[in-house]
Amino acid sequence: MTMAGGWIGRRDMMAGIGAAGLLGGRARAAAQPFRFLTNWYAQAEHAGFYQAAAKGFYAAEGLDVTMEAGGPQVNGAQLLLAGHYDMIIGGADEAMTARSRGMPMTAVATTFQKSLGGLLAHADIGRLEDLRGHTILLSTEVRAAVWPYLRRRFGFDDGQVRPYAYDIRPFVLDPGVAIQAFATSEPYAVQQKGIPYKFFMLADYTVENYGNALVTTEAVLGTRRDAIARFLRASMRGWADWLAHDPSPANDAIRKANPMMSEAQILWSRGIFLSLGVFGAAGTPIGPMAPARC
Repeated sequence: MTMAGGWIGRRDMMAGIGAAGLLGGRARAAAQPFRFLTNWYAQAEHAGFYQAAAKGFYAAEGLDVTMEAGGPQVNGAQLLLAGHYDMIIGGADEAMTARSRGMPMTAVATTFQKSLGGLLAHADIGRLEDLRGHTILLSTEVRAAVWPYLRRRFGFDDGQVRPYAYDIRPFVLDPGVAIQAFATSEPYAVQQKGIPYKFFMLADYTVENYGNALVTTEAVLGTRRDAIARFLRASMRGWADWLAHDPSPANDAIRKANPMMSEAQILWSRGIFLSLGVFGAAGTPIGPMAPARC
């Protein structure tokens, strides 16, 4: 969503096969460090990166990738701009906003072709507009970025909104509450409690934004373009491998990094990814961002 000279195209991502051959054993003997920050604790949404690490795809590209988990108290954009990381998982819209404010962030690829964010409502809510008069819990970011549009389109009122603390208990306890949700997180937790629900993907009602974009800075892109291309190539290979073959290398690594994550939820999330088609049409490459959507 924001290339402005920072686009890494398929040619860059795929071209390195010859370059990787030139590096050969030398690259493996002295792999280049590459620092990568995700946007949350280890989970299925990061599986392709964990698969790439576990199966040696990064090492095959001559990279020594250090992957660290984000979280609610981690400001990835700030850390990226301060030079602590070469790449982070962020938002394409976040990168656009940053560039408009003079901050040199740029999105070079994406994990998902559409965002998995949405609103989780109780099963009696048949349409999104049926949430008029209901309490809706939203984060500060979603309230600023998405709520104004939803309010205008569906006739909602600011008095409906309360802060969302990433806790499903208000939803569980009150049938009149709807909450901000991620397709593979809150719905899974709610169904484990046997509560029927309806999930509304915001991409179906607002701009179809990219999900989990890969964001870097102009400085890193200018000096490490080849390393970025190799990182992206290995990462997308990891995603394709996790989706089509044995997912256990990534799943085991995710559960080691985040003991609160269960194998059942990872596999359930994998099924959600496939059912929603979030990687794009069958047979298309994983990762590219289309300039026409920017």
